[in-house]
Amino acid sequence: MTSGEDEARVEALPPTNEFSWSISRHDTFATCKRRYYYSYYAAAVDPDVRRLKQLSALPLWAGSAVHEAIESFLRAHDALPSPEEQEAIVRATVHTGMLASWRESEAGSLRFRLFEHEYQVPVDQEDKKIVVGVVMRSLRNFFKSPTLAEAFAAGRERWLTLEDLVSFRVGDVEVKLRMDLAYRDREGRVVIVDWKTGRREGRFSEVQLAGYALFAAERGWVEDPAELRTELAYLMLPRYVRRTVDAAKLRHARSFIEKSARNMRSLLLDPLANLGRLEDFAMIDRPQVCRRCNFRRLCFPPVAPRPTADDGVGVPDAV
Repeated sequence: MTSGEDEARVEALPPTNEFSWSISRHDTFATCKRRYYYSYYAAAVDPDVRRLKQLSALPLWAGSAVHEAIESFLRAHDALPSPEEQEAIVRATVHTGMLASWRESEAGSLRFRLFEHEYQVPVDQEDKKIVVGVVMRSLRNFFKSPTLAEAFAAGRERWLTLEDLVSFRVGDVEVKLRMDLAYRDREGRVVIVDWKTGRREGRFSEVQLAGYALFAAERGWVEDPAELRTELAYLMLPRYVRRTVDAAKLRHARSFIEKSARNMRSLLLDPLANLGRLEDFAMIDRPQVCRRCNFRRLCFPPVAPRPTADDGVGVPDAV
């Protein structure tokens, strides 16, 4: 969609999904209300908006490649492979998987498309080297990580979840989440791991991990929150930040989710029907954010060049 008429076509259509809460949904809402509307309402009913939502910028692509490689490895292995096999996995991720995805995106694929190709943002060789470097370094550090060694030492029978999409309720709100890995260590504690390819902690990382811990407690994985550990594993550095959990953190997570959900629902035309309208979700005035937004062309449709006298249809100099 690139015109005001097409935009109006989706501004008051009901989504096909019921309201639910996730940390990514909260992050989108906090960043830009208009982006939130496109992501969770217009995308549910309009294929072109849904396609734009699925665009992946280079840093996100690197993170996805690492997560997919780790998940694939963990589903197929019960022990650490040889250094040669580790390196083969790293190189296959980059030279086979990512190269194929790049060519697919360049060709205009509907299955996988990079933001940079969609919006014709130049990607120089250095940008490509950075992405490849992030993926290769992250995966090599993953194989060396004490967390991986601990998970293998515990045994697969003590793994609780691996990239499984799960949900639970906080009050009347359905909360959806996907934990990278959770396992019970040899001392009986539950360790919840979030693999990271960035260098810094995200602004909602703590809330995200607290939400994971809340799910673990609700599911009955532990009797006491003190038996839980959360870990942010920064694979690029590498750095592993493990924290304890207590009842206060769980109460804060529950309160945070309830307040966030209320704020989201407050902008809906009909909260019970989960119905939103475009005009109720304001745009932001932050060029740096808008420039890198998947929905840029919806908020700022390209302006056709004005005809000139040379086109044979121009307005005469004097009327």
